[in-house]
Amino acid sequence: MGRHDFFSKYAPRPGRVRYAISRVAVLALVLVVLGWIGISILLAPPPASEQLAAIPLESGPASTSAPAGSPSSPGHRPGPQVTVHVVGAVKKPGVYDLPEGSRITDAVKKAGGLAKDAHPELVNLAAKLVDGQQVILPGGSSAATGQNAPAPTEAAKISISTADAQTPQELPGIGPALAERIIDFRTENGPFTSVAELDAVSGIGPAMLEKLAELVVP
Repeated sequence: MGRHDFFSKYAPRPGRVRYAISRVAVLALVLVVLGWIGISILLAPPPASEQLAAIPLESGPASTSAPAGSPSSPGHRPGPQVTVHVVGAVKKPGVYDLPEGSRITDAVKKAGGLAKDAHPELVNLAAKLVDGQQVILPGGSSAATGQNAPAPTEAAKISISTADAQTPQELPGIGPALAERIIDFRTENGPFTSVAELDAVSGIGPAMLEKLAELVVP
């Protein structure tokens, strides 16, 4: 056996060499991937979940307090209101507080609604309420005829010299146009000195004046 044969016998075969190189390459690739993952974890920003978890800690106190002016806030106060006395043909007569700008119809609803014998056609339900006003809802057969009805007290009567354009509309037979003429007459001639002077207002005749005499004061 010659020397050439000895080295040929114990020399690594080409297939084994390629297999060994492949294993080394795969191992190197795995090490590179693992190293890249490790570096990415170390250099990556905190997960989004950690940032979200920190948000309630910063905004929590603000979220627990109710907005100013909401009903649940401790310092909440209702807006301007008017206090009225609702009597007559309503289910629950009494004194009620309503938001400023409310109408007589709102006061009637607050008082439980109209009674069965009410005559709402004798009252302007669309008139605005005035603080301290007494709202009288006529009822029964006497309301339709205007007879045998109890005369209102002086405090309950409407002052034609100081009432605004809405208040006279609570009186029977007086609408927006006639109430405006009463205000215009008062502006041109000064305050009324007697209820009889209403006869000089266009649209108010003796019959209406007789009805109004028990409901108004100068």
